[in-house]
Amino acid sequence: MASTGAPPPGPPEPTIPIENGRQIAMIVTSTLAIIVPTALVGLRFWAGRIANRRLDASDACIFAALVFTIGLHVDMYVMVLLGGFGFHVVDIIQRFGMDTLVLFLKGILAFPIIWNFTICFSKLSVLFMYASVIPAQAMITSCRVVGLFIILWNTGGILGALLLCRPFAFNWDKTMSGTCGDQRLFYIWLGGINVVVEAVILLMPVPFIYGLQMETFKKLVVIGLFSVGWMTCAVTIYRQATLPHLYFEDMTYTGVLATIFTGIEPSVALSLACVPFLRPLTRAHRRQQQQHGKAGAGHSTGSDGSQYGGSTLRSGGGKSKAPPSGLGGNRAPFKELTDDSSEIQLQPLGSDQLKYEAEVSRQEREEEEHDDDEEREKGRGPQTSGELTAGAIVVKKSWNVVPGTRPGS
Repeated sequence: MASTGAPPPGPPEPTIPIENGRQIAMIVTSTLAIIVPTALVGLRFWAGRIANRRLDASDACIFAALVFTIGLHVDMYVMVLLGGFGFHVVDIIQRFGMDTLVLFLKGILAFPIIWNFTICFSKLSVLFMYASVIPAQAMITSCRVVGLFIILWNTGGILGALLLCRPFAFNWDKTMSGTCGDQRLFYIWLGGINVVVEAVILLMPVPFIYGLQMETFKKLVVIGLFSVGWMTCAVTIYRQATLPHLYFEDMTYTGVLATIFTGIEPSVALSLACVPFLRPLTRAHRRQQQQHGKAGAGHSTGSDGSQYGGSTLRSGGGKSKAPPSGLGGNRAPFKELTDDSSEIQLQPLGSDQLKYEAEVSRQEREEEEHDDDEEREKGRGPQTSGELTAGAIVVKKSWNVVPGTRPGS
């Protein structure tokens, strides 16, 4: 009998070596996609503690999204290290055995399910934040409508992943008789709807911010703060461009790039959702720098660490040691106001807005003004003592009341 010349298949390799760039790319991106959002979520909760902000539904959703994000990338680790992700299907069967390919197919089945949970909770977290920061009835209603659509859409994505192949075991056992729907079309539609929903969420606060009474530059800054999520949209669009090139019969090799960007997308969305909550950290850092600067400067410092150069106005309620003449020793102290709010409380013009403007003017004593005029006539400069008369601070207030009913009343 003539020999075919083909060597008999050897025993499967016990471990899967890391020997190509696709494997390294997936391991590195998954590691970063776990570390970065975990750090930002931790900073978000730390900032809330500094600002004494109570936890709310937005925080609960962002924590749930973080848990599912970690689970998503753990699934990627399993598919690479135990399922042969990065090799051709033929190579996996020949080198590592059929059981390795079955493990990969089960992992890739779980991937869209975990992804839908992650996307759902990350987007709901943003909507809860909108409803808290912009408590207008129109915004609250919009958040409820969009939130309901997100829940229904992601639920449909989970059911679609589970029901795409019948019977269910046909997802990983191709030896049995069964059928699968168009997997490529399923992922394209799932990602396409995600792009539209992401754009709608990013545009929701713009009309309310545009109606605020503030400078145009400040409006643009606030809009930019709420629009950082467009980075997530860019990642999603690029991921969509990779889907038509998928070849599901060799998914272990052709699906690497699409899977990487599918895993990066929720991590970026989760990270950017934490950015608006980090303001108290920057304020705390700025105060620490000011305190260090004051400690090294040769200026007088109040008993509470507040510094006003050589001024006798002190914060914290303490009396000045040398009150200026004309004011008396019982002058009411000044106290510095601080704001550690972790959120930007936007109050758009609406039916229940009560507004006021306060103008503080400093008035010199009439005697000093007369003396200053005499000094100028003699060719000498005015003598500025900086002393104020009692009642020299005049506060003017005006109210602009918009008639209407308070939402919910």
